[in-house]
Amino acid sequence: MNRWKRRPGKTTYEVFMVLLAGLSVATIWQEMQYDSFIVWGTWAIFFLDFLYRLFKSESKWDFVKKHPFIVIAAIPLDAVFQLARVARILHLLRLKSITKYYTKPFLRFLKRQHLGFVAGFMGLSIFLLIIPLTWLEEELDTYSDAFVGAILSITFFGRTNFDPATTGGQIIVVVFTIMGVILHGLIISSAFDFISSTAQFQKAKEKITSFINKKI
Repeated sequence: MNRWKRRPGKTTYEVFMVLLAGLSVATIWQEMQYDSFIVWGTWAIFFLDFLYRLFKSESKWDFVKKHPFIVIAAIPLDAVFQLARVARILHLLRLKSITKYYTKPFLRFLKRQHLGFVAGFMGLSIFLLIIPLTWLEEELDTYSDAFVGAILSITFFGRTNFDPATTGGQIIVVVFTIMGVILHGLIISSAFDFISSTAQFQKAKEKITSFINKKI
């Protein structure tokens, strides 16, 4: 709560970037006249933000070591490749890194909650969203079709079994995409926390640290 009171501007910006990145991911798999503008517009804003944070950091090298995937995401490698499929995959990896970067505060909040609460919230959100999605999209005949599309969108970051033809349908797919990125980040983060807390991991960490200290 204090975070929202202290930095409402930063919170608004992070939410805006998450929505923009989610929209970019959702349009990667579709041929639209404005998808390229959305993808590169998102990258441009992120790149300026990256340069600002790098410039403001006390140690540039520590910032790079702390955020290696963000540094990679700031490099437009997909511009080098002419194959559309390769470019799309690189687009996806970059936008996924951007989205995870800006959803870190939300991930920390979710990790403090009970797993049942998070799972229940996600399930309820999916259930509520597939209802209007079925009504909006003529390609979806049943709620089951919409549910499958939601699961695919969450799992494969916007890739669904149908092409959203309405603005409302596209917005819902974007929401599913953002949920997917958050859910993936939460699972990976929780798994790493569990592994790092095991005795085997701590012993291996101590051995590696001791070996490095001896070499130094």
